[in-house]
Amino acid sequence: MPAIAAEAPRSQARTSGNPADGLYMSIGDLEDAMNGSNPDVRKMIDRRDIASVQVVVPWGAMEKEKGKYQWGRIDAALRYLGDRHKKLYVQVQDRFFETTPEQAKLPDYVKKNGGMVETADDHPGSDPHAKGAMAAQWKRDVRKSFQNLLKAMADQFAGKLAGVNLPETSAQVPEEEQKRTGYTAEKYFEAERANMLYGKKVFSRNNGDTQFIQYANFWPMDKDEEARCAEDETQCADEKRMEEIVKLAAEKKIGIGGPDILPDRYYPTRKSYQFIEKYKKQLPVVAMAVQEPTLKYEDPKNPGHLYTRERFTDFARDRLGASSIFWTVEADWLKKPAM
Repeated sequence: MPAIAAEAPRSQARTSGNPADGLYMSIGDLEDAMNGSNPDVRKMIDRRDIASVQVVVPWGAMEKEKGKYQWGRIDAALRYLGDRHKKLYVQVQDRFFETTPEQAKLPDYVKKNGGMVETADDHPGSDPHAKGAMAAQWKRDVRKSFQNLLKAMADQFAGKLAGVNLPETSAQVPEEEQKRTGYTAEKYFEAERANMLYGKKVFSRNNGDTQFIQYANFWPMDKDEEARCAEDETQCADEKRMEEIVKLAAEKKIGIGGPDILPDRYYPTRKSYQFIEKYKKQLPVVAMAVQEPTLKYEDPKNPGHLYTRERFTDFARDRLGASSIFWTVEADWLKKPAM
């Protein structure tokens, strides 16, 4: 029986009303810290001002054969972090950036049955010509398999994990892949909404304290929707979808979050932040991340300078109502001694 990650002492979790600071990394990077091959990250985990670790675990790492789930890596992470009184959050990853379809860590049966699509990589800070891949959740058989994974995960870990989140909603599916898989922006939205509601249901059914969280940053639009949005900014389908998903999350007590904090930038503010801010008092949790690309952005309020830790934290707290921030281990402040 894996150790349950104990709740961090309040002095670790939040200071002066600020969001609790955690780390963001892949399951592989956490394992490198655990076995001592990455002592720098190991020291970061042990910092007294770090309350949690969010690990990205690919679907394919948990289900190598259909219906046969492997939990050993999450069990080991729970034991390691529990011994250190740190919380564990798991991001269930079904999409991959700057990779090839062959390298995408989805179950082989999903790939072989046409359940994966190649994507254009529009992740912030990435090469606009880079490619990615993701599960075609709008295909019913793919979505059913993914929901089976969530149910099995809830049966195993509800109440032991501090939180489980689904990844960001931004996606760019090329036209040929749209035709091949029957994709539309609305079908994609409906599939993501269904997975969010299903995840909440199965994790709630197990009477645990595990928060279920949907990362929502941008929604794609079809060409005709883009044209209508360009003509009339009040008719942008992506914004209507974002408000719908955040409002629904608030009604169903599902957490909301996102992979980037970009204070005072027009596009993310319009496409997602305004809705998180609108419903923040109704949401059970808002969990945001500062991932590697975010560190490269200039602060529009301080031209020529990058965002600072204080700017990220103040914006997340005051505008978004964030209770947690998960930081890339590349953040400069983590390389300095804890205050």
